[in-house]
Amino acid sequence: MPSVSSTKTDRKLEDKMLAAAGDPERANVIAKARMFKRSWLELAEALTDVIERGSWETWGYRSFDGYCKKELQITPSTAAKLTGSFRFLKNSAPAVIERSHEDESAAIPDVKAVEFVQKAEERGAADSDTMAEIRRVAFEEGARAPMLTRRFKSVAFPVSDAESEAKLVSQLSSTAKKMAALIADSNLPVNHSIAVQVEEAMGALLAELESKLN
Repeated sequence: MPSVSSTKTDRKLEDKMLAAAGDPERANVIAKARMFKRSWLELAEALTDVIERGSWETWGYRSFDGYCKKELQITPSTAAKLTGSFRFLKNSAPAVIERSHEDESAAIPDVKAVEFVQKAEERGAADSDTMAEIRRVAFEEGARAPMLTRRFKSVAFPVSDAESEAKLVSQLSSTAKKMAALIADSNLPVNHSIAVQVEEAMGALLAELESKLN
């Protein structure tokens, strides 16, 4: 069942779509905004056209961001992600877009999956064969982002030894600080001498970790 807020948003968009009935392009974009949960690619393509034509100015908005927020009820960051993913597909995997045009029932890759592939290409860590496999799994098999992450993260976004150590040091430091704060509690239900030993140990550990961070 849709939430009250989502229902209100849908009604607003429906009203705007009816009001824009005399402008097919404008009404078309609003209609796709209502449907974008089911078909992000269509909205992304429509928004890209709006940007390229500057149509939002014709419709009385001072900025594209303002148009997205007020007319389509979507945030500028969401619009940027959608149009960015669409441009990536248009340049790198146009067959996906062509397939969606030719067959309305054709499977469309999840937008987060597209973002994963885009970021993997930008990172450039995976070799060409691995990238071809990532693209196939995402665009042909329709794998969603969580599956792509589990299967390809280690090769597409490898973590160096230095990065692994820095992450571990940060985690240890955070845990040690929490432990030290808990041990300092006057109502701690353990032997005082043990608490003192643990507090001293946490202090020594933090000093060691701070030296590595600096």
